[in-house]
Amino acid sequence: MVDLTRPLSVGVLVTLELSPKAGGHVKCWERFAEAAVALPDTLDLTVYFLGKQESTTVLADTVRFRQLPAVLGTDRFSFLDQGAGNTDLAGYHKGLAHHLVHHDVLHGTDTFSFSRTARTVARTRGKALVHSIHTDLPKFTRVYSREIIGRFVGHGAFGHFVLDRLGVPDMLGRNAEGKIKRLLRGADRILVSKREDRELVRDLVPPEHLTDLRRGIDKTFFNPAKRDRRKLYETLGVPEDKPVLLFVGRADDSKNVMTMAKAARILLDRGTPLHVLCLGEGARMADIRTLLGDNGTLPGNRPQEDLSWMYASADLFVFPSESEVTPNVVREARASGLPVFLSAKDGGAQFVSQNGGDGMLLDSQDPTLWADALDPFLTDASRRKAMGAAARTIVEAAYPSWFDVLQDDLMPAWTGAALDKGLVPARQDISPHG
Repeated sequence: MVDLTRPLSVGVLVTLELSPKAGGHVKCWERFAEAAVALPDTLDLTVYFLGKQESTTVLADTVRFRQLPAVLGTDRFSFLDQGAGNTDLAGYHKGLAHHLVHHDVLHGTDTFSFSRTARTVARTRGKALVHSIHTDLPKFTRVYSREIIGRFVGHGAFGHFVLDRLGVPDMLGRNAEGKIKRLLRGADRILVSKREDRELVRDLVPPEHLTDLRRGIDKTFFNPAKRDRRKLYETLGVPEDKPVLLFVGRADDSKNVMTMAKAARILLDRGTPLHVLCLGEGARMADIRTLLGDNGTLPGNRPQEDLSWMYASADLFVFPSESEVTPNVVREARASGLPVFLSAKDGGAQFVSQNGGDGMLLDSQDPTLWADALDPFLTDASRRKAMGAAARTIVEAAYPSWFDVLQDDLMPAWTGAALDKGLVPARQDISPHG
């Protein structure tokens, strides 16, 4: 039995690259780490990411990012390139294991090398093991395997046979679901963010060890007061006299970005004034440019500090993705006072309290349906402002900060798992109940 006369040591495993271009999974752990700086007496946190070489970035004496090179990185295989970032296909990372033995709690966030290594170290060294689900791996597997396999088999008769008749992408998606269950079996705590994931893993741990993991939002940073259409024009050339449809994320089929682009094209052909601002990179960028021409601005990824005023300077947020667990971009748009148009089948739908009141949920990927839903808001500024204001009111009243989530969701899971392994917190303030 260990007497914790020091902060609880937690190692979080994110088998993705730490980069300004990284997606929401990486960014949420950056935010949690920033919040952890305020808990020096109770938490010592290391978040592990992939990197070209081993390095450490210190945020505070008790908080750091550590980057380690992949053992078998996907960037070695050009045919695996799909725009979603590189990961590590190895089953075990010896260099990482050397670091993990020094932590009390290991927290996996994916099904790749780092999380597999954490599972092995937890089993062999008696460490507490926590896991959280951040992405819809089966759905991403289906989308990207279809894209990758399609490069080899084409999209003619043979491609149709492999992709559709044999259903190879669907088979791989089902295998991914099984992979999640196998990896998470034996975890001391599991955290989920949507109902479907709770159902997927509910038999793997006792009910009291399956808890929710929310996401935070910085309500000061993402704020309608940051709106500056003049700056948007001067910086990116976005016209000031047209409503702006905003998309933020990977511009590829995993986000159904072409549903947004085609809906915008339909509206433009009807004579509805609008301009599309697409922040992000992806395989569909050229298609969007071709479809929208001068009516679209696609500046790629932007620095974090630009996002607040760019969100607030848009007029509508359009995000047809059906692959998200709990998308940061939806909360950021709502905090910025934008009406959001989302797929009803996506994890982001959970943030809309009243369909048609504080956001719009659509059941189809038919671009005409999306165009019809957007049209009244493009032509009536008061209508879109009312929906955006309703969203912002809910954000102010109900959305937690990143520190709130760290303190109320993560710390109880980590401390509870440590107690399960015989670790005794020295102070009441790091007990699982507060």
